[in-house]
Amino acid sequence: MPKIIGGSLEEHRERTREKIFSALEELLERDAFERITFSRIATAAQVGRTAMYNHFPDKEALLVEYAMHQTAGFVDALRDDLSRIDSPPEAIRVYVRRQLELHITFHMPRQGKGATLDPDTAKRLREHVVVIENVLRTILRDGMDRGDFRGDLDIDATVRILNSLLVSQAGARRLDDSALEDFILSGLGAVPGAAGLAEPQDRSA
Repeated sequence: MPKIIGGSLEEHRERTREKIFSALEELLERDAFERITFSRIATAAQVGRTAMYNHFPDKEALLVEYAMHQTAGFVDALRDDLSRIDSPPEAIRVYVRRQLELHITFHMPRQGKGATLDPDTAKRLREHVVVIENVLRTILRDGMDRGDFRGDLDIDATVRILNSLLVSQAGARRLDDSALEDFILSGLGAVPGAAGLAEPQDRSA
C-alpha cells in the first residue's frame, strides 16, 4: 500500500495531484507535449504509474485537468486584484501584468511540427481560455460604458488580439512591461493621463 502523504486520504490525493501538475509543468517548459509520456511524468513527480492512473486515465485528461487547475487559481487571484480597482484603464494594467507573470505552458503546451491534440482535448483546453477572456471582456465593456475606451471597439476581436500579444510576450519579453501596457491602452483609446498613460507631447514647439 502506498505511503499516505498528509493527514488524510483526501489530503494525500490533493498533494499527489499537485506533484503531478508541477511535474507536467516542468516537462512542458522543456519538451513538446506529444514527447512527454506518463512514465516521464510519474518519474518527475516521484509517484508510481499506478497512482498516475488512479488520478488520470491518460495524459490528455491530465493536461485538461492541469489547465483547469491553473485557470481556477489564476482567475481567483486576478478577480481579487480587480476587486480593489475602480478604473478600467488600471484594470487593464493589472490584467496585462497578471498575464505576463504566467508560464507560457499555462496558455498552450508546445507541440512538435505536425502534431495536433485530439479535437475533444483541444475543445476542453479552449474552455480554460474562455474563462480568462470573459474577465477581459468585462473590463472592456466597463471601460466603454464609462467612456474610458473607444466606444466602437469590437470586443471579441480586441480580446483575441490582446491575448495573442500577451501570450507571445510571456514566451519572450520583447517590450518593457510598462511600455506594453501604454501601447495596449493607447490602442483601446484610453484618455491620456488615465492610469498613468502619458499625455501626448506638443510637437508644434
